[in-house]
Amino acid sequence: VSAPIAPSPVPTPGLAKRMKKSKQPLQVTKDLGRWKPADDLLLINAVLQTNDLTSVHLGVKFSCRFNLREIQERWYALLYDPIISKLACQAMRQLHPEAIAAIQSKVLFSKAEEQLLNKVGS
Repeated sequence: VSAPIAPSPVPTPGLAKRMKKSKQPLQVTKDLGRWKPADDLLLINAVLQTNDLTSVHLGVKFSCRFNLREIQERWYALLYDPIISKLACQAMRQLHPEAIAAIQSKVLFSKAEEQLLNKVGS
C-alpha cells in the first residue's frame, strides 16, 4: 500500500500560466461594467469631432466621472483591443435610435464650428 502524495505548496508552471490567462477576462469585464454603450458612442463621436481627448475629458458629461487617463485608456482599447472593440460595437448597435440621436446631440463643437459661432454677433 502506497501513501498518498501531499500536494506541493508551490504551484506548477502550467497552473501559473492558467491563472494568469484567467485574470485577463476579468480586466475586460471590469471595464465593461463602468463604460456604458452610450458612453462609448459619446466618446467616439466626441473624439471624431474634436480630435482631442483633453477637450473631450473637459467638455463631455459621461454617465460616470472618468478622469483623463481612463478616457485615454478606453479610447485606445476601443481602437486596438479586438475583444473590447467587438463587445462595445455589439452593445452600441443595440441602442435605441432615439438614444443615439440624444447622444449625438451632446457632442462638442469642432474648432472650425467654434470659430464660425464666434463670428456671429449677439
